[in-house]
Amino acid sequence: MRPPPLSRLYTTAVLTKVRRIPVHWEAPSQDYEHRPFEAVPDAQKLPSLVPKLNVIDRSSASHQRPVFSTPHAALHTSSHQFLLDALEYLRAPSGPFSESKIESLMLFAQEDRDDHCTVSVQYLLKRALGLDPRLACVLWSDFKWKQISRRLASNGTSADDLSHWAWILLENQPDERVTKFLSRPCHKPRFLLFYILGGSLSSPKSLTRLLEYCREWYSGQETVDQPGEHSRVFRAMTPTMFSRVIKRLCRQASLVQPGAMPDIANLAVSYIQGIPCSRQVQEKVYMFQCGVFNDAIQAVSYLSKVSPYEHSSSNWIAIRTLLSMSNRLAQPLIIERNSYRAIRHVLLALPKTDSERDTASTLSSSWPPYRVSRDGMEEKADTEDYLSRAVQVGFMMQAGGYGKIELDSIMDILGGMAPDGSPTIQTRANYPLHLKVPQGTWAAMIRTTRNAQEAWALFNHPPEPGATPTPDVYLELMQKIAAKPANPAHNNLPGDGREVFPFDETNLSDYEKARLLPPSIPELLQEMFNAGVRLEGRMLAWLIGNQSSSFETALEYIDHSDLDEKAKHELRWCIEEYQRPSSDLPETPPLTSNNLPRGVARVIIALACHLQPHHPTGSPHFIPGKNINSIHYAIRLAGTLWSSKNASNLGPAPWGLILKALSRPNIVVSPRENSFELIRLAFKVLEKVEARDVFNFNLFCSFAHVIRNTVWAKLPFLLDPPVRIPVADKEFMSLYKARGPKLMIPEGPRVFRDPDLADDETVGSWDEILTPIFKNSQSGVAKHRTHYEIIQEASTKLKALWRKLATKGPASRAYANSWVKATHINSYMRTLAAVGDVEEMVLLLCWVVRDWAPYAGRHLSREAAERLHGALCAFRAFAEPLLDESTVVSLRKEVDMHRKEGGSVSWPNHGDIEAYTARNSAWGNHLNLCEVIRMVASKRERQMQRDEIERMIRMKMK
Repeated sequence: MRPPPLSRLYTTAVLTKVRRIPVHWEAPSQDYEHRPFEAVPDAQKLPSLVPKLNVIDRSSASHQRPVFSTPHAALHTSSHQFLLDALEYLRAPSGPFSESKIESLMLFAQEDRDDHCTVSVQYLLKRALGLDPRLACVLWSDFKWKQISRRLASNGTSADDLSHWAWILLENQPDERVTKFLSRPCHKPRFLLFYILGGSLSSPKSLTRLLEYCREWYSGQETVDQPGEHSRVFRAMTPTMFSRVIKRLCRQASLVQPGAMPDIANLAVSYIQGIPCSRQVQEKVYMFQCGVFNDAIQAVSYLSKVSPYEHSSSNWIAIRTLLSMSNRLAQPLIIERNSYRAIRHVLLALPKTDSERDTASTLSSSWPPYRVSRDGMEEKADTEDYLSRAVQVGFMMQAGGYGKIELDSIMDILGGMAPDGSPTIQTRANYPLHLKVPQGTWAAMIRTTRNAQEAWALFNHPPEPGATPTPDVYLELMQKIAAKPANPAHNNLPGDGREVFPFDETNLSDYEKARLLPPSIPELLQEMFNAGVRLEGRMLAWLIGNQSSSFETALEYIDHSDLDEKAKHELRWCIEEYQRPSSDLPETPPLTSNNLPRGVARVIIALACHLQPHHPTGSPHFIPGKNINSIHYAIRLAGTLWSSKNASNLGPAPWGLILKALSRPNIVVSPRENSFELIRLAFKVLEKVEARDVFNFNLFCSFAHVIRNTVWAKLPFLLDPPVRIPVADKEFMSLYKARGPKLMIPEGPRVFRDPDLADDETVGSWDEILTPIFKNSQSGVAKHRTHYEIIQEASTKLKALWRKLATKGPASRAYANSWVKATHINSYMRTLAAVGDVEEMVLLLCWVVRDWAPYAGRHLSREAAERLHGALCAFRAFAEPLLDESTVVSLRKEVDMHRKEGGSVSWPNHGDIEAYTARNSAWGNHLNLCEVIRMVASKRERQMQRDEIERMIRMKMK
């Protein structure tokens, strides 16, 4: 499908069309060496680790996936479902429970099987109070139990084990379930692990501990020279079972900790390498390896549910780890069709590489946007040299003998190539592999345009004449119409984000301009309603969250949606009740999470956050409006919904969303003492997060931003005080003190260790020592009377939260958490600068150079390297003027030595500092902070001069 041109073609442009040419990539030939997460190459480089592929005979036996249809595997699956039904019944014996499930449990209870899952179900039902008589009469008799118990005892399973497993299973809270599961340092039956991984975890710590458990028992690393229980467990873990573990681990990681994907990939690599040791039939080893390999690739491609683009590099590192392992085997493993799609799925979510950016910058302003050759070399170059990575992998899939379907064409379009071979705009996208969208090709073509005019032209020329637009087609057009213009000061290119770029209207008449102009969103909605198209799914969520200027507008969208009446009623309650005073609201709102569609409740909370008012730009004065309590209601509603027993049906808890809203510049949450109320609300959110132990770095960065904004609001008053400076301002100014030569630079690695504990490894981690951090914090805020006190308390808690998240191991020898990213370091350094904590800034710089960079910072993307360099610029701009010269010289020597040894940290020059300060001062905040620090530094210089004069006078008097 070739859309009509939107403007005249440039006569001077040399147009390069795309031809369908299979691409063969030859991977490097060096031997494979299993490496940890930190040693994986840069996530943004070309995927040169993909093995060379040839066309493969699909009927060959070596290419078939391993199928485990053994009775044991089938038994495990059915037993697991019966376990879920039994637990559902036991948790609510008087609640609604279908007769069909009762009958199924009755049939299951009569089975004469002694696998661990079946025995556990019998054990749970036998000890249940108020059990349905029909179930009670078919359970095993006491005689049967004695027989089963003797059989289990001969295999090492005791009655205490059954009691322990029941204790784990009956726990309703998923993270507490993990704690109980790991309370004994021994291997647990696989059915327990599958049940644990089937829940919706909230805490990254839970995932970390489960991953450590799987690494201990299923990596095979301890079985080579050590026969025993580990070896027996590893051999009993079939490839099918292991693939299920990997998939569920990755599902949990996408929810709570996307940075764990490379670690999960390393676990899969260890298992695949151990398969020859655990399988006696060598001819099946390759088949088993291919099965686990492809399952692992597809699993680690699950993008983050909260911030998919921010964490996509972790998915790509995980995929490269698996591809690297395959490419170094004597016979590279076969990549399946779905694995190719998984790879493309991740590549589409990554930012453009330098070569892709260069190609994007040469596209003509007409449509289709053919590449403009800039010289003779480009004119002679092959067209495949300018294809994106996602399109290249699509050609590799075809070269491997796999045909294309609409999903593959959609990925080609998003990757920069239309179905007819003409170019589109390579667009960063998170396109789910399971998504089946009617008219998906049409919607994707609209998505890959640069502005609303191009999108409107494609909307009017569907791929198939007479096609009817679907909600997804309308949604893509609306998003182009509503998108903000690109900021010329930013370095973004078309397709990097949702912003739109100027349409070339040169030499177009007013009539032509009007013809190409798209309708407004209300006009499109009216057209949809007239055509009988109802609001649903993604469109409804987008309209409520992004196009609702008030709650009344959101209610109109809900009324025109395809939601059932119960859901509409509850959403209307959520929206209308916010306008009532908090004292009139019922303690327990009449809501049931089962009726609310997944994701919609979160959108309502996002709308409440969005409607929270802001100070007018450049003015601290604000007149309260009706939405002043909007975010307060969002916090209360989130606490009500996500504390219910069916909270998992609603999706991820919205605390990160609320805290991010609190971190917006100039937000107003109270007409009086806004800074105090802002910190109090942040503490309130974080206290709820801590109660569930679901801290993550996104929350950390948002909290840091809240603190910075509170400081930024105060700085102008320090620079332009009245005739007499208030005592409170003098106190706040004392945050920024010059430090003398007595400031000690820590020695050696593990900078954030506790020096008072020496090498005592019996002490707990910082996480264990510092928790709880935010309990009863709100009452503490009420006691404070000055900005100085509230900032001091907030920064103290931020430092504790950093040690909790950024370190692992005992506090006496705390080492760096590899999940820390450059953006987290940048945010922490800037916040420390804002609150004047120079000592912590020195510690952070030393920690980055000694602990973090050598392991987690060796292969940074371009964006990550810029953020890390920005942290160093912040240090030089805001900490260096307050430090003694000898301290600065010592730190610079250490950074320079690190750089000479190939490190990623470099010392900024004065030009870098000036550019950084100017670039980050859209609101004047950095300039204000620089001025405050300059005042303090000047005061120190004057004091030093006076001290020197006094010293000389005393010497003369002697």
